Amino acid sequence: MIHSVLDFCLRQRLLIVLLSVALLGYGWYSAQQVPIDAIPNVGENQVIVLTEWAGRSPKDVEDQITYPLSIALQAVPGSKSVRGKSMFGFSFVQVTFDDDVDFYWARSRVAEQLTTVNGSLPEGVVPTLAPDATALGQIFYYVLEPPKDMDLAELRSKQDFFIKYALQSVDGVAEVASIGGYVKQYQIEVDPDELRYHNIPLSKVIDSVKASNIDVGAKTVETGGMEFIVRGKGFIGADKTEQETIEQINSTVITVSKGVPIRISDVAQVQTGPAFRRGALDFNGHESVGGVVVMRYGENPRKVIERVQSKIDSLETELGGIKIHGVYDRSVLIDETVSTLTEALIHETIITIAVMVLFLLHIRASIIIAITLPMAVLMSFIAMKTFGVDANIMSLAGIAIAIGTMVDMGIIILENIYGSLSDWEANGSAGGPQQRLTVIRDSAAEVIPAVITAVSTTIISFLPVFFLTGRDHRLFAPLAWTKTFALVSSLIVAVIVLPMLCRIFLRSSQIPRWGQLAAGAGLGCLTAALCWFVWGDHIAEGSSLTLYAATVFAAVAGFLLGWWVTCEKIRSMDENPTSRFVRFLYAGRLRLALRYKLLMLSLPAVIIVLGAGAWFGLPTVLRPVEKVVSLLGADLNQVPGYVDAKHVFTGLKSDDWIALDEGSWFYMPSLYPAASFSQAMEILQAQDTLIKGIPEVENVLGKIGRVESALDPAPAAMVETYVMLKPRAEWREGITARQIWDEINKV
Repeated sequence: MIHSVLDFCLRQRLLIVLLSVALLGYGWYSAQQVPIDAIPNVGENQVIVLTEWAGRSPKDVEDQITYPLSIALQAVPGSKSVRGKSMFGFSFVQVTFDDDVDFYWARSRVAEQLTTVNGSLPEGVVPTLAPDATALGQIFYYVLEPPKDMDLAELRSKQDFFIKYALQSVDGVAEVASIGGYVKQYQIEVDPDELRYHNIPLSKVIDSVKASNIDVGAKTVETGGMEFIVRGKGFIGADKTEQETIEQINSTVITVSKGVPIRISDVAQVQTGPAFRRGALDFNGHESVGGVVVMRYGENPRKVIERVQSKIDSLETELGGIKIHGVYDRSVLIDETVSTLTEALIHETIITIAVMVLFLLHIRASIIIAITLPMAVLMSFIAMKTFGVDANIMSLAGIAIAIGTMVDMGIIILENIYGSLSDWEANGSAGGPQQRLTVIRDSAAEVIPAVITAVSTTIISFLPVFFLTGRDHRLFAPLAWTKTFALVSSLIVAVIVLPMLCRIFLRSSQIPRWGQLAAGAGLGCLTAALCWFVWGDHIAEGSSLTLYAATVFAAVAGFLLGWWVTCEKIRSMDENPTSRFVRFLYAGRLRLALRYKLLMLSLPAVIIVLGAGAWFGLPTVLRPVEKVVSLLGADLNQVPGYVDAKHVFTGLKSDDWIALDEGSWFYMPSLYPAASFSQAMEILQAQDTLIKGIPEVENVLGKIGRVESALDPAPAAMVETYVMLKPRAEWREGITARQIWDEINKV
């Protein structure tokens, strides 16, 4: 079967080339469409129900809201657990589902179940679902920088009634949660003595204000053949200024006593003021107003952030001097994650080209690997898009880890074909072009079964990862999937595409000398023109070369490359000094190993012991040996130097999470649970001011309490601080990240 496949691929090279180009195009498209995030979503598949009951204690919220909701939501089909949390004025209920339950199906079932419990909740209390986002949905934090004459209350109004709704309209945004500043409200401060004097209960004052703040409809009237809609206007503040609205409330009639109306102004004072708040924001030591952009489930974070930033750019001209300053942007970490794979791919390709040129002295052979490696990577993205595997640091790490094996498969088949062609040409190229195809086919078929076996073994070794459960499965499964995709893709490319490329590129040059010189001159002129007109700015930024010197260097390099490619021939590896030197070294080591077998076998044993000691710790590995020796009446710990030697390797530290260098830190000091809001705010501002004074710190964003989102159940005494660092080039000389962290802790 392998011979038949190779025959078809070698003879139908136009079809294979067209299919390869189509795969490259679709692979590039898939790479742009696959959602890219920094880390995999390891959160549980859950739906959060938020219920507000303003001013009520956690005990009341627990008894009358959280408990009834928790009992009712246990009947939701597919639910695994129901957890409730009661806070001052809020209830959070989390319904967790199995991982195989569809996210939106779970939300619809929870919403359906909520309709059965509304009647048992206190009057006016309505439970709502959290936005359709995950715990990793908070992708963009921003603060508002106001003009000098704007206070925090007006700034918060701009955030709540203009900026928030504008950003929520962006495709892919589930919610924009506001925090900081003061929510302006009309406050009625009732005088209890006046209520007692007029014999009016407080509830009647509340009812009268509610009754005065309503529009009514009065059907229609007809006159002159026309129909007019009658509307009774009663909304407080409609088309009124703030002072006129206060006067409206003051003139509201509560009751009539002896023919005299008693108004709000008779028993209370009306004013505007800040609403009760359980969250605040600080930026570099100054209280501020900001928001958190929450991404919708399943969206591409990078594209959503791009759309949000585009919307912000279009908004700022309409904000009257307010600037929207992005503080935390997930796309920075995403770009660094993608650049890791890109750099690994570029470096691996360059190294492979250098190795192939060094060992084969044939540039066109290295071009084959340079084509097949990116092609296999793009095919991996096609598989990721097809199977719904998102791109993140774990899944991209799977591709990066597999790159070495992917290159090896191509090199093994390529070198075998190259060696067979060199022998065939050395024997006079008998049989002509048809025999050349046979040589390529037979030499490829000779090693392909071994390559398939090696790849299959590697793929099977990752099967246990797919049987993990819970968070471990969500964390490591993307790596196993993408490594499998990459290996299978590289195997397909090595079997189908690589032999066809060998037919095109692996041949001894028959071009006359004048053609070789012309090709070198043409490529030299092309590289010189590119260097002068296209690469000039990049060269000036990235090197100390002048543009003229770089152009001359590019012209010479282009000439040599063009001349070399057009005159190179397929030579036997025995003619290559590098190959002869490597074989000489290997032959000497092999003779030594065969002569001193016991010594050579002891080296792997020592490596196994030291490796196990480095992993688990030498004290743990040597403990059975110490017990056996102690049975013989000896104590190894009494041997001079033994204790120090075994503590050279104490074992690797383990962690259940991956460490990422985002260029920012999350600092979270603890306060007493009963700490007051004003005390927490005072501590936060003092802390942020001191941290901002560290030269390496660019910005400090501090938060106490919760943003107005069901995804943030933080209590008012919880302090969260985001410390954004400057680029390392701007740090003080000799200072390390650990020293900066120690300075923050000293604060």
